[in-house]
Amino acid sequence: MPIRQLSPQPVWQWFADICAVPHPTYQEAALAALIMERARAKGLGARQDEKGNIYLRKPACGEGMAAKSGVILQAHIDMVAQKTPESAHDFSRDPIRPRIEGGWVYADQTTLGADNGIGAAMALAVAFADDIPHPPLEVLLTVEEETGMGGVRAVRADYLQGRYLLNLDSEEHGSIYLGCAGGRDAELSLPLMQQAAAGQRWRITVGGMLGGHSGIDIHRGRGNAIKLLADTLKRFSDGLDWRLAALHGGRLRNVIPREACAEIVLPPQQADALHTLLAEAARQARAELGAHGGKLFIRAENIAHDGLAFSTESGRRAVDLLCALPDGVIRWSDDFSGVVETSICLSVADTNAEQLHVCLLMRSLLETPKNALGRQLAAIADLSGAELLLDGDYPGWKPDASSKLFAAAQPVFAARLGREPKTEVLHAGLECGLMQQRLPDVEMISFGPTIEGAHTPWERVETATVAECWEILLDVLAKGV
Repeated sequence: MPIRQLSPQPVWQWFADICAVPHPTYQEAALAALIMERARAKGLGARQDEKGNIYLRKPACGEGMAAKSGVILQAHIDMVAQKTPESAHDFSRDPIRPRIEGGWVYADQTTLGADNGIGAAMALAVAFADDIPHPPLEVLLTVEEETGMGGVRAVRADYLQGRYLLNLDSEEHGSIYLGCAGGRDAELSLPLMQQAAAGQRWRITVGGMLGGHSGIDIHRGRGNAIKLLADTLKRFSDGLDWRLAALHGGRLRNVIPREACAEIVLPPQQADALHTLLAEAARQARAELGAHGGKLFIRAENIAHDGLAFSTESGRRAVDLLCALPDGVIRWSDDFSGVVETSICLSVADTNAEQLHVCLLMRSLLETPKNALGRQLAAIADLSGAELLLDGDYPGWKPDASSKLFAAAQPVFAARLGREPKTEVLHAGLECGLMQQRLPDVEMISFGPTIEGAHTPWERVETATVAECWEILLDVLAKGV
């Protein structure tokens, strides 16, 4: 069955249209043009800012709704581009191909883009409807959310008039989110020196790991392919006469890396010892990861050698740097039970002929731990001889449980769910933190359907929760504040 036939049809029709237009981060222009064209044909107020963010405006609909305070529906239209190693998908050209399986919608060996295409689809379905009661309505669709919140940093506050904002970018149905972590990017560059190197060249690959969202999945114990690769290489130091020739792992700053590979040069007589060390490293890693390590592998492949490798000193300094860098949960919150306060993900490592480049993303509900992590990274950089750049900082969203919007939404959720909604703080970046800076008088909450595997090729969205989340959205709009 095509997803256009799922209920509620207005939402799934929009989501199908979104999937049909390639829209990875920085390539949202075609999708934005489609939305703008349809909005103007519909007679909606429609404009874009210089960054490409979309602002739609629609008068109140329904008896008595014009007297209520205006509402902004907010989502982002870019998606994370991840695929399985065997997939030939080209995110710049190919549409996402959704499929239905057991009450969930998946893509075909790629990310689905339900994060945040479903939220955008719900907002657009409301804006284009003729029979849904709502107060004066605005829809804000931002770009570049997934790589440093670039779109929301450019949002024009003077383009928005609403008093309340519903962010539709959460991924656990039945919860109302009132706060989220802030973030900061870290990049390290370590100089490397290439030299002639004799021996056999081997490509060592760590793969079969689950990966995931570097915020909401950071505590799940899935492991990090770059860290495991670095630890494996570190094991060579006592038993093998090896030289590092290349290292690559991870692609995106907000994704836990699933795969990483290194190329080393080794004397031919040490090949058997290499395989023995790798087998033991894989056995130990699978034992440590438990249920998450069932498909993990570490394998070596003999490849052509170009005669070059990094010097012994610089190659081992690169491995030491990767081993020393922090990764994972740093501290759990004292204020919110079961919520990570501070974390960091070593998300990308890549060499060229001259240097090792490393990207990390730190997150925290508080500003001071981000600063402390920055100092820790600076100390590691100084010790290793690397250069550190801290950039892309965005604030957390401070919870406000006393807001009128939250008070109005709670009974609506309870009536639909048959229970009280959970009140959550998200260990990931929502645009509400930066929106709060630009719109200090606007009250905000966030909610959405259940999405699992975000930022991985196994991303899926549960259809029943989309339907129920849609009804909650309509009830919140009809009730007003």
